[in-house]
Amino acid sequence: HGVSFNKDSAMKLDLDKLIYLDSEFISRKYEELKKYNPNTQITKSEGLKAGITAGFLSAGANTQETRTFTISSHKMLKELWGNLSNYKPFDEANFQNYRGTEIVWLSGSLTIAEWSPSGSKEKGYEFYELNHNEKRIALLTHREYFSAGFDEVFNASAALKGNIGIPVICLVRIMWHVVQAR
Repeated sequence: HGVSFNKDSAMKLDLDKLIYLDSEFISRKYEELKKYNPNTQITKSEGLKAGITAGFLSAGANTQETRTFTISSHKMLKELWGNLSNYKPFDEANFQNYRGTEIVWLSGSLTIAEWSPSGSKEKGYEFYELNHNEKRIALLTHREYFSAGFDEVFNASAALKGNIGIPVICLVRIMWHVVQAR
């Protein structure tokens, strides 16, 4: 969650280099720090693919939720940017699993990864991954928070996906940390 920028923008705010912005996080921070509620409005839309509907259960159903604010997420980010620098870099040695989460800065290379059960020949689950200090970090993301075009990466060819490596700085919530034995 949080914000991701191309690494060469360092800690200077440059919205042209913004890759990912979690509007829910920013709006909550904005309300907390500015003492102003940006008045979230939630709109839900439901759709059905061809299929059978039975009461509340339906085949191929989807629900999409859209949140809108009286202030744009970019404006909120601009006003909060100085406060976000108060978050510290990730301290791997002192993070304790199962003792809560922590919001930290990480830098590395944004890539696409795939997880498949061992021995499976079927296409696995694709996700964004951050390569940080020779470690691989799985990112749990909402595709709609990415800048235009990034949500289509998963539909691209394997050749294109294999060559993605964007240097970034990210403000993320660490939920758990696993060190794998080599």
